[in-house]
Amino acid sequence: MSDELVQPVDQAVLVPYAQKLERLEAGMLRHVQTEIPLTHRFAPGVYLREVFMPAGTIVLGHEHKTEHFNIIIKGRCTVLMDGQIEEIVAPCTLVSKAGVRKALYIHEDTIWQTVHPTEETDLTKLEEQLIIKSPVFLSHMQELEKLMQSVKAIEVKP
Repeated sequence: MSDELVQPVDQAVLVPYAQKLERLEAGMLRHVQTEIPLTHRFAPGVYLREVFMPAGTIVLGHEHKTEHFNIIIKGRCTVLMDGQIEEIVAPCTLVSKAGVRKALYIHEDTIWQTVHPTEETDLTKLEEQLIIKSPVFLSHMQELEKLMQSVKAIEVKP
């Protein structure tokens, strides 16, 4: 991916873009979710998160709080990022700015890594440091938690 293909995006474009992603997310959460295996690796001062995304899936990432590397080591996908659409073919390395949220269509099985400078190794704390979960996602998770509590209450009764 050459730098000429990446143009600055006007902030006025990003607000409707974020709203469209939330509508996409709400629709996606109404369907069965595909298992997306994650691998976490640590080295001194570095956290590497690797995700395997199978062909034919649509993947919507969380917004990231920090600038970081993305390394695509296998596959091909179309990425909607900052209101722009581009095809990414492995091998590819790019930098995501803070505040970016990506939507991807996976054409070929894809392995995507993100690299974050940090000393933290606790995954819960890393999640808090690195991503912003959307209100749509948080609401969905709260509803799932309520449902699970209801199921547990039914299971406990004789």
